[in-house]
Amino acid sequence: MALRPGWRAFTSFAMNRCSVLRKAVRSSGFPLLPWGHCPWRGTGSFLDPEMKAFLEENTEVTSRGSLTPEIQLRLLTPRCKFWWERADLWPHSDPYWAIYWPGGQALSRYLLDNPDVVRGKSVLDIGSGCGATAIAAKMSGALRILANDIDPSKNFTF
Repeated sequence: MALRPGWRAFTSFAMNRCSVLRKAVRSSGFPLLPWGHCPWRGTGSFLDPEMKAFLEENTEVTSRGSLTPEIQLRLLTPRCKFWWERADLWPHSDPYWAIYWPGGQALSRYLLDNPDVVRGKSVLDIGSGCGATAIAAKMSGALRILANDIDPSKNFTF
């Protein structure tokens, strides 16, 4: 079974923190990489240039209408072509990451209003979606952030 880069990084990170998870993952037979040697570690984008161009053409950078106007996100909005198209015409997996969900807005707002919750700490954002919570954690002074999601078109880090 091939695992995506985010899963490997997450499991390596989590295994160093939780003995119960460590035992469960080791007994599963999944190949893991030690966190310090993860080739995907670092900042930057793993997005292929063609996918990046597609996203730039079909999404919009916006901060309007959310609980966190200080965070600009690339989202699917009513001004975007695929907002009005049938879902089966979207050439990639469902763009759940392109919507700033209410739960993510509330959590991001909480972190921005209460930076001491994450300041100087490591943050693991599981089901990162549009990445707003990871961005809010960074803006609030988190030391290290790992944003993890299952969508392969979201292979980028903060």
